[in-house]
Amino acid sequence: MTLSFPSGATVVLGPDAPTDEWHAIRKTGLGGSDIPSICGLNPYTSPIEVWMKKRGEHVPRVHDPVLSEKAEHGHELEPFVAARFTKMTGLPAIDNPGTLRHPTIPHMLVNLDRATIENGEMGALELKTRSSYALADWIDETPIDVQIQVQWQLAVTGWSFAYAAASIGGQQTIVHRIDRDHDLIDDLISISTEFWGWVQDGTRPPIDASHATGQLLDRLHANPVDTVVVADPIEVEKWLSIRATAKEQAAAAEIAITDAENHLKDIAGDATDVHIRGELAYSWRRRKGQISWKAAALAADPDIDAELYRGDDTRVLNVHLESL
Repeated sequence: MTLSFPSGATVVLGPDAPTDEWHAIRKTGLGGSDIPSICGLNPYTSPIEVWMKKRGEHVPRVHDPVLSEKAEHGHELEPFVAARFTKMTGLPAIDNPGTLRHPTIPHMLVNLDRATIENGEMGALELKTRSSYALADWIDETPIDVQIQVQWQLAVTGWSFAYAAASIGGQQTIVHRIDRDHDLIDDLISISTEFWGWVQDGTRPPIDASHATGQLLDRLHANPVDTVVVADPIEVEKWLSIRATAKEQAAAAEIAITDAENHLKDIAGDATDVHIRGELAYSWRRRKGQISWKAAALAADPDIDAELYRGDDTRVLNVHLESL
């Protein structure tokens, strides 16, 4: 089936092109999987790593067989997730047409997992496989990194909607419809244009606070030499001060958490449940020798639904603070 693109996007590489050609095309722009990374939303790939790869610089690989197998499973299970999507929605899952490029912004590239048709209109279809631990992230809406990836697909294709389907733990499929968000697309185009400018002129993206950036720096400097770097004292002292302050705040927070938990334990005593104002406030129960503190909600911030703390206890404290 021939797909039409209101944006005027063109197919620059077929879906079955050789791997070396696919990698070469990827270096000429930013694809859907790159966008969450440059926004700092990919736990495994930092903006600097994307920048280095686009410039053709060597990036030490992560030798993690678990992650490699996870990626292989995700690719191999795509047909299964697509079939589940069609069964649940009655909508078709149309094969990926290849690599698409935006007609007026050449650095905007995308490879669709699938496409679909709803009421005579074309839309994108993003397929994911996730572990059962990700269920909470998918129940109410699509995770933000996937939303950004999908909006990028809509920006390149010009389509007005997309679907994201995720197989969770191999036992449950969750489907969400995503409408085109013009404001978000404008933001993503601005972010990507600035980033692509850095790629072209050799300006490295700034260091950020992501775990992925820390891991990349560890890999880049895995073989230190016995030498000295003479650095800017103002810059070094600034980050040493920030680190020291943060560690003090973290230590104070740990003390406050333990203090609160100890008081709640003491109030419960040998009881399993504690009630206030006629309702359950929290419970403290033994659970297979594993210890965790689970707050169902925080009265101080209604936007926070849950927090999980782990300690050395032999019982689990389930706190229901909505009633406070």
